[in-house]
Amino acid sequence: MMTSIHMKDQIHNTIKEVMNEKKGFDWDEIFQNITMLSLLAFFMTFGLSW
Repeated sequence: MMTSIHMKDQIHNTIKEVMNEKKGFDWDEIFQNITMLSLLAFFMTFGLSW
């Protein structure tokens, strides 16, 4: 069983890692989001007009 101090240290370390990450463009994620939204709009339009 972990002590509360150890758990707090893990939480603080995780927060530091997240805050120190450099924000850049992840082109794969952007392309996936655009593709998903395009397909969703297409099928919603096709489904509603059919």
